[in-house]
Amino acid sequence: MALKQKLPFCQINSALVSFHDALELASDQREIQHVCLYEIGWCSMIEMNYEDAFRSFERLKNESRWSQCYYAYLTGVCQGAAGDLDGAKCVFKDVQKLFKRKNNQIEQFALKRAERLRKMSPTRELCILGVIEVLYLWKALPNCSSSKLQLMNQVLQSVDDASCRGLKNLLLGSIHKCHGNNKDAIQSFQLAARDEFGRQTNSYVQPYSCYELGCVLLAQPETVGKGRAFLLQSKEDYAGYDFENRLHVRIHSAMASLKEVVPQRPADH
Repeated sequence: MALKQKLPFCQINSALVSFHDALELASDQREIQHVCLYEIGWCSMIEMNYEDAFRSFERLKNESRWSQCYYAYLTGVCQGAAGDLDGAKCVFKDVQKLFKRKNNQIEQFALKRAERLRKMSPTRELCILGVIEVLYLWKALPNCSSSKLQLMNQVLQSVDDASCRGLKNLLLGSIHKCHGNNKDAIQSFQLAARDEFGRQTNSYVQPYSCYELGCVLLAQPETVGKGRAFLLQSKEDYAGYDFENRLHVRIHSAMASLKEVVPQRPADH
């Protein structure tokens, strides 16, 4: 409850205190402990406190019965983001062993990402990019403070791996969007949507970029038509990518809100 009440106001530190208190009080209630650890992990990622996030997700990886594979990936990227790259590499190896639900898109994503980071010798910046990517996919970036978003922006700017270029621009665009910098957001989303090189490793980047571009353009009356076209493109031109169903829900929601807004316009004087 504390998280739901406090996150919209970016009162993450206050939420963290509540969850740490609850964690202590639930010393003999394993399920409540796991809920608290999950929320502490997420709040810590939002705060870019990677050490605390790593400790929370490591406990979940070792204790929880739900998706140890996913928790192992979160443990690895947070551990690497905190600077322990050797430890992160070991955890990325564990992801393969813990991969059990082959039809689960979250575990598939965790496996692919962990394998890729393991093979390319992760840097701290690439691990932080991995954290920011998770925050983006789970729609948590808007809960980040302006100062943390600026720090994320700086880290992303320093990532020069060609295979991550599209993903980097999608995340940069999302950060610009959170800051209300629509011009920079549009530019970043356009670069991400045009990235063919990284399409194999980041299959969802192009359709998500088209969707994000459409949403920004929909917010401006003079570009509503263009925005709608990008939403349709993201829905119809791509298939078989990660988190496809999740994006289709978002597209449907955006199109539904457009239908509600457009008929009202003639009455607005």
